[in-house]
Amino acid sequence: MQKKDKISKSKAVKVDLIAWSQEMLELLGGSDNVISAAHCLTRLRLVIKDEALIKKSDVEKMPSVKGTFKSSGQFQIIIGTDVEKYFKEFVKVTGIKSVSKEESKAIAANEKGNLFVRGLNFLGEVFIPIVPVLVAGGIILGFRNVLEADFNGWKIVEQGQFWVGLNDFLWIPAQVCFWWLPVHICWSIFRKMEADQVLGIVVGLCLMVPPLINTYEVIGGTGKDSPIWIWDIIKELQKQGKDAAFDWGFMKYPWKIQYTAQVIPAFAIGIVGAHINKWIKRISPGYISQISVPLVTIIPTFMIAMFIVGPVGFVIASAIGYAVSWSFTNPIAKYFSGFIVGFAYAPIVLTGVHHLFNAIFIQDTAQNGGNFLFIGTCAQAIAQGGAVIGWILVNRKDPRTKDVGIPSIVSAYLGVTEPAMYGVNLKHMYPFVAASIATGVGLEIAVISGTSAYNSGNGAWLGILNVQAESQIAGVNTWIGTGYTWFMISMLITTALSISLTMLFSKVSYFKKFNIEMKAAELLK
Repeated sequence: MQKKDKISKSKAVKVDLIAWSQEMLELLGGSDNVISAAHCLTRLRLVIKDEALIKKSDVEKMPSVKGTFKSSGQFQIIIGTDVEKYFKEFVKVTGIKSVSKEESKAIAANEKGNLFVRGLNFLGEVFIPIVPVLVAGGIILGFRNVLEADFNGWKIVEQGQFWVGLNDFLWIPAQVCFWWLPVHICWSIFRKMEADQVLGIVVGLCLMVPPLINTYEVIGGTGKDSPIWIWDIIKELQKQGKDAAFDWGFMKYPWKIQYTAQVIPAFAIGIVGAHINKWIKRISPGYISQISVPLVTIIPTFMIAMFIVGPVGFVIASAIGYAVSWSFTNPIAKYFSGFIVGFAYAPIVLTGVHHLFNAIFIQDTAQNGGNFLFIGTCAQAIAQGGAVIGWILVNRKDPRTKDVGIPSIVSAYLGVTEPAMYGVNLKHMYPFVAASIATGVGLEIAVISGTSAYNSGNGAWLGILNVQAESQIAGVNTWIGTGYTWFMISMLITTALSISLTMLFSKVSYFKKFNIEMKAAELLK
């Protein structure tokens, strides 16, 4: 029997947020069962005491609810971009503790998370504040790429001094967003670990300022002419007569290099510095803390960074960059790697390990001149949206499909895949499988055609702003028509394949049985 205060799902009826919140709390098992509440761009994120008390199928039938899933120890309810107004009323009506998204993750990790989950949460929380900077930097680099691109002998920067000046002018914010990434990372780690944030900025700057040498500028940039290994870079600097190391009289070490766009060294150094900062604050007497805390934080961290963590991290980062580049550029491996990585992309997102891709995007671009993984991010989002289109076509007689599906498609095509992935595709399985295959095909086409990207940005259709007109990766030649053309071709094929495979798989007996069993299980709850 439907409750008398059940709110109509009709678009013509405005949702009563008070009644909605009260009913939602009841379906979640009451206020005693909800430890804390937070929200992100599209989801309510709840830490639940006993998830067995949740009436999940009824929650998913609530107005404005696009789906539910569990991730990072939290029960997450997909609402959409207007989630904030639902969250505010929910907290006000129910009296549930309101926390930030980071605090919610921390609570969930402490309640239920293991070391691996906590590590992923930490990585994600460090990158979340930095992502907008990377997006902005990626767009700026993408625009400069258009200005410098060679369109069959014609370049925009050669059409007048204005374009030369604009290109040079934009290089300054591009460097701050991208090349000076260690500063952003160290600040974010100090912030996350509740250390002194301004000292985090100083620690990051210590890795970047002269007389430390920007190796990418000295050796001619990234890509085709860049040595890969740090010892090759040092030898090249010495050949050019550069003072490549600190001279103590009895030894010449550490290397006098900037950690430009380096992610792994910056992460390690930021964590070391934050621990040192918290330790000295804890033991330092108050009357000397204004001197002892900054000095003991900065000097030892800088020494550890330059002598140990930085060089080791540089080698590890170079090895990762080399491995990723090889898999996409080797004459044989490139015909398999694109599909394998693309097919695995969505399952990787489910584990949370995709947060590591931010580091790989940056490292690969800095070391090799560009990256293919970002194209995979775009293909994954576009494929998830296409699968929802296919699902809507299969279930077009069900009026609820459009209410759930259309907002999910819009979100996916703007780079936010959770509503599509968790609200529709994973729930019904066959759209998820179709999207995974389509992502693999789309990325493979991009790899074979030499369509690479600068850094990262909006991971969907707007990803074209970060595409390189001609790939800057060593050994990669972009097919005729530039990377922009082949990006669109690969993504259109991804869309078409995702839609058609979803419709085809809906007729497969295994998936039919899966959906019947799923619906039966919901009815029995």
